[in-house]
Amino acid sequence: MRTVLVSVAEPSGDLLAAELIAALRARHGGALRVRGVVGPALRAQGVEAVAAMEDIAVMGLAEVLRKLGPIRRARAAMAAAIEAGGDVFIGVDAPDFQSPLAALARRRGMRAVGYVSPQVWAWRKGRVPKIAARWDQLLCLLAFEPALYAGTGLDARFTGHPVVDRLPSRGTVDPLAFALLPGSRRQELRRMGPVFFEVASQIRARRQGARFHLVVPDALASELPSLPAWITRAQSVSELSTCRAALTKSGTVTLELAAMGVPQVVAHRVHPLTHWIGRRFVRGVRHIAMPNVLADRGVVPEHIQHLDPEALTTEVLALPEEQPVDLTALGPPGASDRAAAAILEAW
Repeated sequence: MRTVLVSVAEPSGDLLAAELIAALRARHGGALRVRGVVGPALRAQGVEAVAAMEDIAVMGLAEVLRKLGPIRRARAAMAAAIEAGGDVFIGVDAPDFQSPLAALARRRGMRAVGYVSPQVWAWRKGRVPKIAARWDQLLCLLAFEPALYAGTGLDARFTGHPVVDRLPSRGTVDPLAFALLPGSRRQELRRMGPVFFEVASQIRARRQGARFHLVVPDALASELPSLPAWITRAQSVSELSTCRAALTKSGTVTLELAAMGVPQVVAHRVHPLTHWIGRRFVRGVRHIAMPNVLADRGVVPEHIQHLDPEALTTEVLALPEEQPVDLTALGPPGASDRAAAAILEAW
């Protein structure tokens, strides 16, 4: 029986990995034992947990400092799983967490596959040689990323972004339905939730009968305040295809909304220390919303750090009914299957 070790460190990576494991099983045909650092999507795939993603899912330097204990324990558990043996180690995103594990896997004679290129096009471009030295293969979600590793000897290839497959197309628009996506991490919900709920209140005051679909993980339900009847929870982004517009944090969710054709305003706030470090070290990138990064221009409004509910309300209500976003860099449908095929080539 083949053994796959997989490691994820945040919710979007958990979903990517779950889609990849499903594709690997479908392509491989035989029995696979899969274990690792997992979240709910991987658990739903029957993956054996050596550590829980929820214990380490943070973003930003200041936030990571508070989680050093759980992060070290999760990494130690994953290292022990690698020491126990396997055929391939798949580290999904989170390069600072995954890279030491990849190096250990290679020392133990295991193939190390990175899924999601670090954003070397945005910051720390000098990492490219180190990344190439740590991994046997790097599967890239964006079409322009493999060229960044040219000449390093790393098998970096474009497999595409599964967001293209996982969401429905735009439905019949409900002009009074709006979406709120304040984040899938606890600190995101605490930092942005109050602003998002205030925006919802202001929109409803200006637009009689407005209703809101709130997307937060079940694990964060206890963090929510008492909500009015006109704010209801949605289980996933896929339920938002008929919404008139969305107010969302930054991240993969911006691509998901764009893929469905839902107009959006992006509002994001991080710890002040994280923001200060980002301003010092991220060069040549003018935007944080991925639709804007791909277009290299502001196709969706974005607000960073200073989140003014009145300004956000005005921008959400002013969104056009259609907000065209060029998503060709994500590739055609079938990304998870292409990623699985690339991994299996070496078996």
